[in-house]
Amino acid sequence: MEDKTIMEITNDKLEEAIRTYAADHTKENLAAVLNLLRPTKLLVPAMLKAPDQPVPCFLRSDGGGQFLAVYTSKAQIPEEPKSQAILSMPFQNCNSIVVKPELKLTGMVINPFSDNLILKKELIEKLHEADMKAGQMKQVKMTPEQFHVLAKKQAEFAALPKRLHEEGETFIQKLCDEKEAFVNQIFAEVFREAKLYPYTEDDYSVMALDIAEDLTLVRVDLPEKGNVPPLCPRVYFTFDPIMKKAGYYTIEMTAERDVRRLGQVQADGTHTDLGEAPVEGAELQKIIELARMDGAGMTS
Repeated sequence: MEDKTIMEITNDKLEEAIRTYAADHTKENLAAVLNLLRPTKLLVPAMLKAPDQPVPCFLRSDGGGQFLAVYTSKAQIPEEPKSQAILSMPFQNCNSIVVKPELKLTGMVINPFSDNLILKKELIEKLHEADMKAGQMKQVKMTPEQFHVLAKKQAEFAALPKRLHEEGETFIQKLCDEKEAFVNQIFAEVFREAKLYPYTEDDYSVMALDIAEDLTLVRVDLPEKGNVPPLCPRVYFTFDPIMKKAGYYTIEMTAERDVRRLGQVQADGTHTDLGEAPVEGAELQKIIELARMDGAGMTS
């Protein structure tokens, strides 16, 4: 395991900062050590359970606590007892070992046979938590156009059908009463930030039809701005007030300008491709047929 990478790890500035902290235990000096540790690779002696299964070595203190032993350079590692392997690990990975509850470690010790700098588990847990949060906050950079497509797709294929299937008749009633304002509100909530939301209720059109006692149908025309496949120029809601069954259907853009796909989103979020959509003038009849099909057009 004594490869070139391990031989090149020296961390001179870190070792100097550790010595400074050892001489003067101030918060500033500790912060300097931690700041140098965060991007650093450390050396960790290990035993081999199998040729490809190294297990880091732990040191037990006189007080009975167990510590993960790490070193800033190869020169800091004692020759005896000789380890079967030496791992090169980022500081964050070392933290991930220390915080494992099943290991019941007391903390981490850096250069135990020289500097003997102990980082208690409580501190390691705080550092680990901060690293986890930082990782979660890292987002893939996207253009405003890409964000627009992502948010609009989320509204059309997730937010709208979810609300319909969860709220049922209450949702349909609110949609029929508030119409464009209600749809606009749902889309705005998906976009979250007002400055990123490009629409107003004037960009939507809602048409509600009482087809029969057992079928209410609502057509919603959506904004055309920024539409690309597979976003929807229109969606349809159906509801049977007697059986309390709902259906959600999508008219989806494709790469071919004049070709649309007909889709359905079930109560569990599953999207089904129902084939090529009919021409706009025949859409309404097709949706009515699907809604009346036993077990095909509506879900509870």
